[in-house]
Amino acid sequence: MSLTGAAVALVGAIALLNLTLTYGLIRRLRPGAGPGPAGGPGGDHGAGIAPVARDFVAVTAQGRTIGRGDLPDGALVAFFSTGCPPCAALLPRFVAAVPGLGLPVPAVLAVVAPGPEEQEYVSALAEVATVVSGEHAAAVAEAFGVVGYPVVCRLAADGAVTPVEHEWMAPFAPVAP
Repeated sequence: MSLTGAAVALVGAIALLNLTLTYGLIRRLRPGAGPGPAGGPGGDHGAGIAPVARDFVAVTAQGRTIGRGDLPDGALVAFFSTGCPPCAALLPRFVAAVPGLGLPVPAVLAVVAPGPEEQEYVSALAEVATVVSGEHAAAVAEAFGVVGYPVVCRLAADGAVTPVEHEWMAPFAPVAP
């Protein structure tokens, strides 16, 4: 009987270890489940974006067609989603800070994912940025590899993407025209 008791205890210990390891693995794999960069999981690159943006074609809220090649070196690109509390908190700070960066409107791209407050975001951002929204926003987000919102990044002429922290006002220096 002691052999049976030892076997049951061993199987129980192995099951408990398996359960603990499975729980830890699930927590690590689930998007947004643990500590990580703002804006969602992004691997070593951070901010939930790809290290290099692919080419895209989208129509702006102003009715212009725009692609990655139309953005100047050092362009500021921001991704917002309606119904996202961090996006709602970032929106007024973004709109207030962009004029102080010395960037012309064509050097700032704001992408607004479709949602119920989409037009409010577009109206606020149109003052300081070229805005892409609606179905075209998905093409731009896919080109940048966005997996979470909000995301703010810089785009180099070669397509390299540099994530920007969401408390992003301090790290920026105005860009010389």
